[in-house]
Amino acid sequence: MNCCLKIKLKSFLNFLRSSMILRFLLGTCGMLVGYPLDTIKCWQQASNCRVGTAIYNIIVMNNGLKGFYRGMTFPVLTTGLLNSMLFGIYGNTLRNLQLGVADEKLRKKLQPQHIFIAGSVGGFLQAFVANPIELVKIRLQTRSCTTRGSWECLRNILQIEGFLGLYRGLTPMICRDIFPYGIYMLAYEQILNMLGCLSYVQEKRQQNAAKKLTSVNSNLELTLTTIAGSIAGVLSWIVVIPFDVIKTIMQAEPNPYVYRNMIHCIKVHVERSGWTSLFRGSCMLLVRAVPVNVATFIGYEYYLERCKKTIS
Repeated sequence: MNCCLKIKLKSFLNFLRSSMILRFLLGTCGMLVGYPLDTIKCWQQASNCRVGTAIYNIIVMNNGLKGFYRGMTFPVLTTGLLNSMLFGIYGNTLRNLQLGVADEKLRKKLQPQHIFIAGSVGGFLQAFVANPIELVKIRLQTRSCTTRGSWECLRNILQIEGFLGLYRGLTPMICRDIFPYGIYMLAYEQILNMLGCLSYVQEKRQQNAAKKLTSVNSNLELTLTTIAGSIAGVLSWIVVIPFDVIKTIMQAEPNPYVYRNMIHCIKVHVERSGWTSLFRGSCMLLVRAVPVNVATFIGYEYYLERCKKTIS
């Protein structure tokens, strides 16, 4: 009995380690592609400028092309943690919601609602961990913080603004994350189900089952994940672009007394730049959503596959 328990525990620990490594690698790959687009987006939002102007300023003020990757240290180091936290909270919340419904038919009927709630809960909780990371990243991307690196920027914020300074822009970030992650998860599951109903997909899945291919090493499943992840990422971002703009403006401002709160920031910004400025960086944001979300959901599917093998 002890021997079997040790084997199971060792297998589970190996699973956790490999899944974290995979999430880190996939998140890093997605970030390497998407981070320059994110830097352009942040410059547009903080300075209320067009794409060409943002690119020019990034290259000139950040000494060349490396400016597109300025502030990437913290996001790279924490991408695995944030993804694991998000999907862990999502999975546990969804399971508890589903187990709380005794009737199987009712449980299936309520599943979309439960997916949305679970995704929203995951987005809400991970915002508290992600906000300081976003703050440092944006300060460095927009040159609001003139320090050389992420750790120095973090120390600078703590010295000037204190611990609460790390949570500047938390309200718009919560607004940006809470419902979109619900839409994100729900759209992903619904799109996958719709694609799975296609006759071509069903035939290919039967062929893959005969070849004993899993969702991880099947080109079909990776393609479906790519399509569903891309669409889900775009749909989830469309509804929250103004909140992302306000979050960037509040976090890029080094003076803690300029904006009292989110409402004050919106009022000041709209009076200064107009309502259309609340949608600055939309193109970059939506384009960036594709590679980042594809990498995230490929890791998600791998995680589920390994989880099933570990449990069995």
